[in-house]
Amino acid sequence: MVVVVDDNSNPWQGGRLSCLCKKHGVRYKTLSAPRHQLEALGRRSHARNIGTKCLDTDIILYLDGDMLLGPGYIEEIKHYHAALQRIYIRGQRYSISAAQQTKGMELCLADVKKQQIPRETVCSYITPPPDFVGTKAYQAAYCDKWEWCASNNLSVRNEYVSQIGYWDENFVGWGEEDIDFSFRLYGLGLTPIHLVSGNAASYHLEHHVNHEGNILTLKKNGSYLISKFPELAEYRREAYARYGINIDDFL
Repeated sequence: MVVVVDDNSNPWQGGRLSCLCKKHGVRYKTLSAPRHQLEALGRRSHARNIGTKCLDTDIILYLDGDMLLGPGYIEEIKHYHAALQRIYIRGQRYSISAAQQTKGMELCLADVKKQQIPRETVCSYITPPPDFVGTKAYQAAYCDKWEWCASNNLSVRNEYVSQIGYWDENFVGWGEEDIDFSFRLYGLGLTPIHLVSGNAASYHLEHHVNHEGNILTLKKNGSYLISKFPELAEYRREAYARYGINIDDFL
């Protein structure tokens, strides 16, 4: 089952998305109107919780709306969830440039299907430090670090999501809801896994980013995260510094 959750689309966008979902047999849900400016910048946790509670599947895959999956992705993660216990998985994530997208979405989808995205338009999302060597868990699955979790393509068993109390809806806008989610899964005893097989590829459609809004919500979300888990300060110090944020201000 596929569930699409619409967070504050305008009427034209919402109507188009609703029709696409109906055409393809996808369940379409909408969030209520934002209550304030920060909510208008995005409610990722709210959307994921609504989607989660619509599903009775064993495994849930969370996928951002600007992501495409390779054709073998679903079967690949099902294989590894069956083979390994108490895990959550992120696949490889790459980016498709805006220039490549101007050639048309049909071409992008065709290239993804053939796994022929031009090398010059693709970049990796997370590059581990050169001295990091993940422990091989099974075949193309390697033990990951919980702090490298990214919710743009993330799968986990439904039961574990409910055990940690779902996504924390106090996070709004951009940043840290996935770090909080990953840390709580890790605290439950789950192992984060990075799949490096070709079938585990996902692709981000590059787009305009509201950097000002992102920094605004990162400050608020970061302050909330550190108030929940002060022990995460050192894990997040470098990431916040890239945005001119001093994490000591949150302590």
